[in-house]
Amino acid sequence: MSVFASPLALDRYLVAGSVGFPVQVRHGDDSWSELARIAAEPAPDAFVIVTERTLPRAHIARVLHHLGTAAPTCVRWLTGQDVPDCAALTPGSVIVALGGTRVIDAAGRLAARTGGRHRLVYLPTTLRAMSDSALSLVGPTGPRPAPVLVRVQLDFLTTLSPGALRSGLSVLVRNVLAVSPASHDRVADRLRPDARYDPETLASFIALSLEVRATLMIYDPLEQGPAMAFHYGRTVADALSGLGADAPRYGEATALGMLVAARVARLSGLLDEEGERAHRDLVARWGVPMELPATVTADDVLVALRRGAALGMPSPRRAASPGRPALVLLDRLGEPHIKGGHLAARVGEDLLRAGLDAITGRGTGTPRATGAAPETSPAAHGPAGWDLAAAVGPGRP
Repeated sequence: MSVFASPLALDRYLVAGSVGFPVQVRHGDDSWSELARIAAEPAPDAFVIVTERTLPRAHIARVLHHLGTAAPTCVRWLTGQDVPDCAALTPGSVIVALGGTRVIDAAGRLAARTGGRHRLVYLPTTLRAMSDSALSLVGPTGPRPAPVLVRVQLDFLTTLSPGALRSGLSVLVRNVLAVSPASHDRVADRLRPDARYDPETLASFIALSLEVRATLMIYDPLEQGPAMAFHYGRTVADALSGLGADAPRYGEATALGMLVAARVARLSGLLDEEGERAHRDLVARWGVPMELPATVTADDVLVALRRGAALGMPSPRRAASPGRPALVLLDRLGEPHIKGGHLAARVGEDLLRAGLDAITGRGTGTPRATGAAPETSPAAHGPAGWDLAAAVGPGRP
């Protein structure tokens, strides 16, 4: 379906396999009045808002005020990575996820525990959640029910620091490099290292993410095939995020992961030098660090990568491989490397260490002969036997 976009509004119906859900992007005080009306169709018994105590209270109060005009509304706080089951979830309750990626994931798990019987509404408050997590039918632990509405209020972004907003643009940069290189120049011209963006520009970034999602998810809703492109840079990012206090923001870690993947692909005879240079040019325009934090070494990253590979949990979020990490690599910008029908390649430690030179400032490496590509991981498609209808729940047809 077509996208309607104006400086302050964008509407899309995102189809993912056999289900679909509307995505609305809004900005400004006048846009809030329609929220309760849309979320309350059909009339709910109650709204149960899942959120974090770190979210600005003004955001919570605003949502409570508007949803409270349509039905009784209560708040349930995220505890750790999960939401305790609560008696407030009557059969006609609507679960409302108000927050970033952690909240989106937790609310999805809560809805899944109820068998998908409760309607699920996402109100993402970070740019990463708005353009990625809230648009996906899979979380860290597997499939989750489809929401009945994703409502993106750009007003939530006004309380984010420039660093947090900048980090959230990792989704945009990943989509340009791994899926939509035709949008490179347009995006590059709009990126600002100081992360000062007007609502119109942010809406255009989210619009691109919606287009990319619509292209890949319609036939691959569980991200086991072509939509594995959404995992570009994620293996290294996940390893870096496990380094505790030394970990960079996740978006910055994703940038480093993409730079490593580009170097590995070039050394494997896949991506050419111009393709790797395009990575570095776009990341530079984006404004995030292009090298590891001073407190983190390449050996630290290798240890974290080995640990992640050893866990070997087969899910669409982590391409499992026995003993060696699996990376999504590119043949060319917008063209993930495919071998045997799989997008994630197992990479040996020598090649990984050479790839990490891209983020430690140690040379550019020497390309290997074409065809010397890393071994492809059969497990990259995740576990067999997932029932899509059961996994995604009663999303609107």
